Amino acid sequence: MNFSLPSELVDFRDSVKQFAIQHVRPSSEERDLTEHWDPAIWRKMGEFGLLGLCFPEEYGGQGADCLTTTIATEAFAEGATDGGVTLAWGAHTIIGSMPIVLCGTQSHKDRYLRKLATGEWTAGLGLTEPGSGSDAAGSMETRAVKKGDRWILNGTKMFITNGPIGDVFIVMAVTEKKKGPLGISVFIVEKNFPGFSVGKKLKKMGMRTSTTSELIFQDCEVPEENMIERMNSGFLRVGKATLEWERTVLVASAIGSMQSMLDESIRYAKNRRQFGEPIARFQAIQEKIAKVRMKLDASRLLLYKSAVMKDKGKPAPIESSIAKVHATEAVIEAAYEMGQVHGGYCFIHEYAVERAYRDCRLGTLGGGTSEVMRSIIAANL
Repeated sequence: MNFSLPSELVDFRDSVKQFAIQHVRPSSEERDLTEHWDPAIWRKMGEFGLLGLCFPEEYGGQGADCLTTTIATEAFAEGATDGGVTLAWGAHTIIGSMPIVLCGTQSHKDRYLRKLATGEWTAGLGLTEPGSGSDAAGSMETRAVKKGDRWILNGTKMFITNGPIGDVFIVMAVTEKKKGPLGISVFIVEKNFPGFSVGKKLKKMGMRTSTTSELIFQDCEVPEENMIERMNSGFLRVGKATLEWERTVLVASAIGSMQSMLDESIRYAKNRRQFGEPIARFQAIQEKIAKVRMKLDASRLLLYKSAVMKDKGKPAPIESSIAKVHATEAVIEAAYEMGQVHGGYCFIHEYAVERAYRDCRLGTLGGGTSEVMRSIIAANL
């Protein structure tokens, strides 16, 4: 067991954090207030190498492993104090692009990865539907029917991060209903394919600096070569290959958010004076700070363990689920406790803890609810 990170990884973490502080944090408050998506920030992220971080180098990526990508996500979230952009990055790089990296053909990789790495194209995942969330496979209504050299898709996807701005989507659809979860296939759908359209932009409680919408497929024509893997391998192959990445890398934003809230709350507690002394001297405040630090350390260790297992090629359904549940529930508690440290100021928009309180709520819902994660843990046990 080795609990120390290589010096080059520590340096990389610091560089990502400083990038986010310089290019993302200054405008995060205003963009959250106006629900503004900033393509200029996205281009800078591509130039810095973040958008294709875990892509192979021959496709414009950095070849980063799961642990490095996890730590980069944590650092970005800490520096940016912007859950929305962090989420958009994760949706693009992990669930929108890694299916191509891990399961795509040579033609898929040649056509898509370089443009996704630079940010010229933006990706997303079409899985959840208006009537299917936790039972994503069993309740899926989107259908794909083969006609000649095309697959014809019909259905609607819901809560799709990057929906309004996306160029490429990984879309799951039923190809053999009687087979249930084993009758689902995966397609690469471009925004200009006939029959594809974007529904209304959704207004959200948090993550307001990212864009979210429905995706609509009305006799959407998808070339047969745009199927990933073979027919009916959606959950068996593509889902399995990418979901543990999602439940590790995307969850790292919770770690970065906790670290940022903790550091800011300590500074605030040292400077805020009540009853003639800094509130940092009050045991009630110290207890909150200590509690959040304990939860932060536990969450970080659980998440890093899951990432290391992925890098060693070991299945991690229990470990990734445990890490997701613990980290996403811990950040919600941290937002509450650090909000209490800030008192009434946690209710004011200009304080980052107010934004974090709204952003962190998504963590226990997206990528599998906490309840589903617990069922996965129990089923594997």
